[in-house]
Amino acid sequence: MPYRVAVENRSVAVFNTGRHVLVDASGAGQGRYCMAAVCMENGKVVQLQSQPCDAYSSVLAEQESIQWALTLWPNALVWNDCIPALEAVLALKPELQGKLFWPTPRMRKPFHDLAHSLSVKARDVATPRQWASDTFQTPA
Repeated sequence: MPYRVAVENRSVAVFNTGRHVLVDASGAGQGRYCMAAVCMENGKVVQLQSQPCDAYSSVLAEQESIQWALTLWPNALVWNDCIPALEAVLALKPELQGKLFWPTPRMRKPFHDLAHSLSVKARDVATPRQWASDTFQTPA
């Protein structure tokens, strides 16, 4: 799969250099999906964003979150844990190779967990929102 990370980069340390956006969508059983993004630069969380999804299924919501991440920080690497389910769709978008990755389980901690917890928290928020990284409250 072209979206897998090289063996030598399969650790959280890969996020210590450059720009990365980790996205997740959640909402199963809630009737509405929400996506969240953890935007990082050189190992530090710079922004936390959430936005309601237009999609009404989990795979389509994950696909929407990938497209959203590509617009948040166009020059960042994008990470999403649903890529195997989207492989057929992604095969039609060769321009994403080298820009979009599926994090291994070791890499998902703690940043992907942060994106997931934010997507769960933001389910009841009807508009796009930026969150403070320490408390998930909007900045003052």
